[in-house]
Amino acid sequence: MGDTLAAIEHRLALVWLVGAWIAVAGCAAPPPPGAETRAGQMSSTSFAVYALSQGRGVPEPTRNAWQTIWTMLEDARREGKVTRLQQTRIGLEGEVRLCAEFSEAERAREQLARVRAIGRGVPLLNIVEEACSGQ
Repeated sequence: MGDTLAAIEHRLALVWLVGAWIAVAGCAAPPPPGAETRAGQMSSTSFAVYALSQGRGVPEPTRNAWQTIWTMLEDARREGKVTRLQQTRIGLEGEVRLCAEFSEAERAREQLARVRAIGRGVPLLNIVEEACSGQ
């Protein structure tokens, strides 16, 4: 009985992980036709930071890095460098997406470089160049 329950829980966890992956992968918008970027150059003025989990909530190092990034981008928003900062809960275990939009691509590149430096080596912290959704 215990083995059967464990197998069911394992299958449910796999189904949930696949569903979460599909939801996150579906958030990325393809670049508009004709949009080309030079190597290492960001063409958009927005990016998103995802704090994800692996079935036991968002790990503490990931939460800490995400909070540091959120604070940095919120300060930039107050200074007028970020035109929009959008936080969206994306899961049941504390997963969250933070999207920052800038009026100038140069400011976006600067902040993206800082965010990537903070997130370097942090598990389950994904940084993606993509548009913020609606609103």
